[in-house]
Amino acid sequence: MQRKPSDQLISSPDNEVVRRLRRLAHRREPGFVLLEGPRVLAEAKAAGLEFDLIAVREGDRLPFHTDSRVTLSPGAFRAATQTVTPQGAIAIARVQEASPREVIEAARGARWPLLVLDRVQDPGNVGAICRTAAAAGAPALAVLPGSADPFGPKAVRASAGNVFRLKVARAQWKDLEELDGYGASPAGGAPLAETPIESAGMIVLGSEAHGLSRKDLKLVTVPLTEGVESLNVAAAAALILFEIRRRTSG
Repeated sequence: MQRKPSDQLISSPDNEVVRRLRRLAHRREPGFVLLEGPRVLAEAKAAGLEFDLIAVREGDRLPFHTDSRVTLSPGAFRAATQTVTPQGAIAIARVQEASPREVIEAARGARWPLLVLDRVQDPGNVGAICRTAAAAGAPALAVLPGSADPFGPKAVRASAGNVFRLKVARAQWKDLEELDGYGASPAGGAPLAETPIESAGMIVLGSEAHGLSRKDLKLVTVPLTEGVESLNVAAAAALILFEIRRRTSG
């Protein structure tokens, strides 16, 4: 009797399926994204992503029904994933990045500033910002050179799959030249409460180590208690994004 795809059991860590999952954990293939954990898979499915491969650890379950999956033995699953405490589902999905024009138009259509990441290098921060942006209702994100890939495995995990709720584009400064906006700065900017950020064309978040790569942006600063030097970029993003939400939904 021929086995159905859902009955396939892979035990060897050298199996091609395991090797491909392991490769994507180190280097993303253009047009594909690695998904780890039932919650991330559920978010990807809700966002309409097309799955290329779904693998479940033997004894674990998916958060949705599908006959198109393979089962990995515990040893093969450990070999396929890079997480320290892996959850029992992993997948490869097809992802289509937007163009700079598409994210600009999405932001304008929603009457939101375009969120721009400028050399934000930590994928955990990038993922956290994506999760917060989705929660606040921001529609779109532009990623400048030097920033971590929002569709990289660590960023996707940190976003809990919410990155798929956003339009995301790689961009250069020249792609955004029509937009006015504010750069978030730990000091020297206009106070957040007094700045019309909700009507800006873009909000730029820069590297914690190096700041903004453009020096001609207007600056906005979140006032802090005396003696505290700065906020983590993801925390600053949360305050700014939810302030925009408060002003636009009032």
